[in-house]
Amino acid sequence: MSTAGEIIHRRRSLLACDGRTSLAAARFYRMLERVTPRRSIPWDAIPWAPAIHFGLFVHRVDGIEPGLYALARDPGKVETLKAAMHAHFEWRSPVGCPPGLPLYLLERGDARALATQVSCRQDIAGDGAFSLGMIAEYQASLVAHGPAFYRRLFWEAGAIGQVLYLEAEAAGVRATGIGCFFDDPVHEVFGFRGLAFQSLYHFTVGAPVEDARLTTLPPYAVLQ
Repeated sequence: MSTAGEIIHRRRSLLACDGRTSLAAARFYRMLERVTPRRSIPWDAIPWAPAIHFGLFVHRVDGIEPGLYALARDPGKVETLKAAMHAHFEWRSPVGCPPGLPLYLLERGDARALATQVSCRQDIAGDGAFSLGMIAEYQASLVAHGPAFYRRLFWEAGAIGQVLYLEAEAAGVRATGIGCFFDDPVHEVFGFRGLAFQSLYHFTVGAPVEDARLTTLPPYAVLQ
C-alpha cells in the first residue's frame, strides 16, 4: 500500500499518457462519487455549497460512450447548468451510472482532439482515459460573497484535485492538473455565455508514460 508521501511524490510523474489504456467504468464512477461533496473528509472543511462542476471529455472508459459529459457536483444545480449550456445536448444518464450521481451524457463522439485543442494543444488531455474542466459558478458567487470569494473557488478546485490524485492512484493510473487552457473555447464547447460560469482549472486521468530523463527519489529522502 502506498504511503501518502509516495502518492504525493509519484503523482508528479504523469507528464504524458499512453493514449491506449482504458479505465473501468466502476472506477470512473467511484472517482466522480468521491468528488461529489458529502459530510466527510475533505468536504466537511469547505463551509459553502459546491460551486464547481465538471465539463468532461470522456475518451476511454469501458462501457461508457466517448463524448462530452457534465457532472453537477450540487444536484440542485442541474437545471441551472442545463439552461446555461447548448440546447441540443442530450442530458442522459449513462449506462450503469450509480443512482444519485448527477452525471449526464451531453454529446456522443470522439472528443480527444477537442480536449487537446482547448488545453493549449497538450496531448495529455486527449491521451488519457478522460479529462475535465472545472466549471465555477462565477458571477453569482462573487455577487453573493464578494470578490475575495474568487480565491475560495480555487481552494475548492484544489480540494477536488487532491481527491482525484488519490483516486487515480488507487485505480492504478495517474492524474495531473492542466494549468494551461483556453477559457473562451472551453465555454464555446459547452455553450456557456457571459459571466455566470467560468472555466477555472483542468485535469486529466490516464496511464502514465514514464520519462527516463527524470530522476525519482524516495519520498522524504532528506529526512532519512
